[in-house]
Amino acid sequence: MLRKIFVQEMQSKAKLDAFYSLRKNEVQKSVRDVLGKDGIPIDVGLLAFSTVINMITSMFWGGAIQRNKGAGTNAEFRAAVSELLVILGKPNISDFIPSLARFDLQGIERNVKKASKRIEQIFDSVIYQRMKKNEEKSQGTKKTDSNDFLDFLLEFRDQDTGKSLSRAQMKAFLADIVIGGTGTTSTAFGWTMAELMLHPETMNKVQEELIEVVGANKIVEEYHIYKLPYLHAVVKEALRLHPPAPLLLPRSPTQSCTVGGYTIPKGAKVFMNAWAMHRDPQFWKIPWSFSLRDLLVIMLITWIT
Repeated sequence: MLRKIFVQEMQSKAKLDAFYSLRKNEVQKSVRDVLGKDGIPIDVGLLAFSTVINMITSMFWGGAIQRNKGAGTNAEFRAAVSELLVILGKPNISDFIPSLARFDLQGIERNVKKASKRIEQIFDSVIYQRMKKNEEKSQGTKKTDSNDFLDFLLEFRDQDTGKSLSRAQMKAFLADIVIGGTGTTSTAFGWTMAELMLHPETMNKVQEELIEVVGANKIVEEYHIYKLPYLHAVVKEALRLHPPAPLLLPRSPTQSCTVGGYTIPKGAKVFMNAWAMHRDPQFWKIPWSFSLRDLLVIMLITWIT
């Protein structure tokens, strides 16, 4: 049900189009931030993280995360999400030896609960404020003009259909999307920029393509994306070498099965090693290198599909 809600209400063309100006404004703010720091080192991962989380939270409840320090709830939210992403990225011995999980030897479970509680408290505050605001508007003559995702969830929760959402489900839903969409994007952006800086000839080709398709003094728009196959290939090659989640999310089979000659018992925790797959010499001629040869192959695949 939650997947259906997300796809229909958040990823529909109409909804994405309605939020286009919001996404554009956040990108422009980030570009201006970079232009104003000529000669100053920039943490591109943090830049991407801030941009994406501002987009997502604005689409969710109409409030972007503030860039300045000491910005109250917004700054706390970004800090809590950052902390949780770092914790989730740490190797946990309990994942490999389940019998040790109850001891929480590394304190990962304890730290995850602390960070999650901070995020939950912020969500509680945002939901309470929105409910209070909507209630005040409903009692007055002014009609609410909000059209963000939180309003939809609140309306869906109040429907007497037998499929309403609890507040706990709402918070878990929002947290999944925010956490899943920010860490992966900022990591991919950081590695892509790093590879471009290490391969100036590739960066030059990307810049030439942007100038040809977009123009030297024009802003890149979302509709340009499909006209930039070389940039697509660069991003895909960076993702091949540096997948944001090298082991993907753990899986658990509902029944015992055999894969590649190995027996996978029912209920086992299975990790898919995307990092190893992306560097398999059977499929990549230079698997450990950011290769132009591989880029051309990916470009051809992208063009065909």
